[in-house]
Amino acid sequence: MTDDRQPELQRRIEALERKNKLLEEGLHQAERLRQMFDRTAQELKAAQSQLQRQGAGLEEKVRERTQQLLAAQEELVRTEKLALLGQIADTVGHELRNPLGVINNAVYFLQAVLVDADDTTREYLGIIKDEIADAERIVSDLLDAVRTKPPRPERVLVAALIGKALDKCNVPPSVTVRLDIPETLPAIRVDPAQMHQVLWNLITNGVEAMPDGGALEIGAAEDRVTKTVTVSIRDSGSGIKPEHQARLFQPMFTTKARRIGLGLVVVKNLTQANGGSVEVESEPGRGSTFSVSLPCDITVAA
Repeated sequence: MTDDRQPELQRRIEALERKNKLLEEGLHQAERLRQMFDRTAQELKAAQSQLQRQGAGLEEKVRERTQQLLAAQEELVRTEKLALLGQIADTVGHELRNPLGVINNAVYFLQAVLVDADDTTREYLGIIKDEIADAERIVSDLLDAVRTKPPRPERVLVAALIGKALDKCNVPPSVTVRLDIPETLPAIRVDPAQMHQVLWNLITNGVEAMPDGGALEIGAAEDRVTKTVTVSIRDSGSGIKPEHQARLFQPMFTTKARRIGLGLVVVKNLTQANGGSVEVESEPGRGSTFSVSLPCDITVAA
């Protein structure tokens, strides 16, 4: 009886061993599948990350290219406007300066001979003189905007340049001027007359942006990496709207009454002619900051 059951048990054992072997092979296969799945998932995740990076890079390139195209378009419009102004500037400018000079001389003569004139007469003569000065400034801006003379660079101290510009500006008592000009600043190499005009324009604009008074902060800082000195002029006025900022240096653009929009064109032209650059930062309600970067004087004495 025992001998008869032994083959049957042997067959069962062999069957169980085969099932066990198949089970082990299945488990190994499942482990291989799991590992393959993990690798595939990791590769997929890496591919998705790479695709995202490439997409972000592409978007950044598109943004950069768009900005370049907008800047090129802005410069083209600016150049076309300057070319148009150039066609009329010389003739109109000189034709206006002659009668303005005659009127100014006449007013000067009347003020000299009418010493005993009443207050009303003196007031009106003063008004005429102020209007002549405004008209002459417009003519000068028109000519300077389209005919920038080659600069005559000199070694100039920044503090002296700013001080001279301030002396020529009419800063009302309601505007407080704060200076931050380090004594250790290096000299710059620019045309002093041209940069005086640049600073005068920016300081005057800053004062005009604060009709009810405020603070005008003028600072300067050195950048040793770029070998430049940056002069910043910040007002506490109403600021500039974002849609206007991109057009500030365009000829004939202005938000002010009785202006023809050439002051900042002159600022940009003269600054670039002296190897510098000008930038603006502004936020409505919080004022504006104009920054002019100019090359340091790196000449070495023999």
